[in-house]
Amino acid sequence: MELQEKAPVTAMSVKMRIEIISYGRGFYKGKLISQYLDEPYEFFTLVRMIEKMEEIFDDKKFPQAFLAPRSFNDKKGKSGKKTSKRTTPHDDGVDMTMYEGPGHGNCTFDVLVRFRQNASWQGVITWVEKDMKQNFRSELEMLRLMDEALIDFETDSEQITWEM
Repeated sequence: MELQEKAPVTAMSVKMRIEIISYGRGFYKGKLISQYLDEPYEFFTLVRMIEKMEEIFDDKKFPQAFLAPRSFNDKKGKSGKKTSKRTTPHDDGVDMTMYEGPGHGNCTFDVLVRFRQNASWQGVITWVEKDMKQNFRSELEMLRLMDEALIDFETDSEQITWEM
């Protein structure tokens, strides 16, 4: 499938949904849902989830990366160009119905990355089940908020830094 070149990429078009299906001992299993994926991407580690999101951002060139990614491996093929899996948007453009209502996992998060500066992400994460939003200044802060939400979900704790 060819990428759609006609539709402009906007901040809302890179909004993604993360459904955490199981969580224990710091391990996450879940699904990443994006209009640029033909089907939900199942992940078993947070690293794979982050890598897939980065792949989509790099492919769309939005949000634009502030720094070039570094790696221990040479990711260039014989042609000298970077090799990567391409993601393809659905033909119907932005399908906001995928973001409506709570998901089927233990916790569901909508993530909107606005910037990729200082080798990290900045944006807004929404905890769908509790309709709570929080800005984050880095991927680590976003993951910490997700972790706090999952602990709160399991223990029904009130010691969470999410604001209403």
